Amino acid sequence: MNIEYRPVHLRRYLKYQFGLTEAYTQTSIAERDCLKQYAKGKKRIVEIGTFEGVNARNFRSVMDKEGIVIAVDPYPRHFWGLVGAGWIRKIAHAEVSQVKQGSVLWVEDFGQFASSRPEVKPYLPIDFLFIDGDHSYEGIKGDWQAWSDHVASDGIVALHDSINCQQANVGSEIFTQKVILKDPRFSLVDTVDTLTVIRRQ
Repeated sequence: MNIEYRPVHLRRYLKYQFGLTEAYTQTSIAERDCLKQYAKGKKRIVEIGTFEGVNARNFRSVMDKEGIVIAVDPYPRHFWGLVGAGWIRKIAHAEVSQVKQGSVLWVEDFGQFASSRPEVKPYLPIDFLFIDGDHSYEGIKGDWQAWSDHVASDGIVALHDSINCQQANVGSEIFTQKVILKDPRFSLVDTVDTLTVIRRQ
């Protein structure tokens, strides 16, 4: 899988814990506001690519009070979690725990496999899906094939880095434009920066 993580070490984690730095996200302020708008009141939210938990925290703050966020990210460790993405996981858990509304199910796996896991199946279908994991063509293809059938009627799907990407040949943008937006099951409802929002017919 073509997923890249910024190096995160103990020093950054401690700075986060002492309030000297914030959790990191690649989503813009406008994208975060858009995500919150469409996630408001939803009961079953899935985020593929939770990273440091900024959007999962936001989802939890606006979803139905009895709702659930299913946070999907493999969170690979290096050297038994002493350096690298192990600290990202700790930041994410701390960030999302700041909001107590509803519940969170942490699924440490790739998006294309998460929908078939036994702990996830009781929450299907879902009414909101945010795909922000593996941005390669094959990566988002796997996520889409695994999850699109599990989006309920009138459910929302948001896709990050799916339009207006500054870099050329971004797999998630290519797949969204060539495949997802031509899927007759879904209709386009919004775009903000690099974010595309569609609704299940």
